[in-house]
Amino acid sequence: MVEHDDGGPAFPMPSGMEPRVNTTTHFNEGMSLRDWFAGMAMQSLLINPDYADEIDDAAAEEGVDIHDLASHLAFDLADAMLKARA
Repeated sequence: MVEHDDGGPAFPMPSGMEPRVNTTTHFNEGMSLRDWFAGMAMQSLLINPDYADEIDDAAAEEGVDIHDLASHLAFDLADAMLKARA
């Protein structure tokens, strides 16, 4: 499995005694910035009819599930956003 820079926590916040609190930073880590970016990208991909049609056509051509292809595209976009902000 390829390791990706996850961008750190998307919404870090000080927190009390919870299992997700990082004992070094004392922040509630929550979802990663990479996951947040991918979720936002997924919404954009699927709400735009042009992208949705292209993804559907590409999935059919490659013989893969449309949801798998869209998910991979969303994370590719998230990785590109993290790279751009580096």
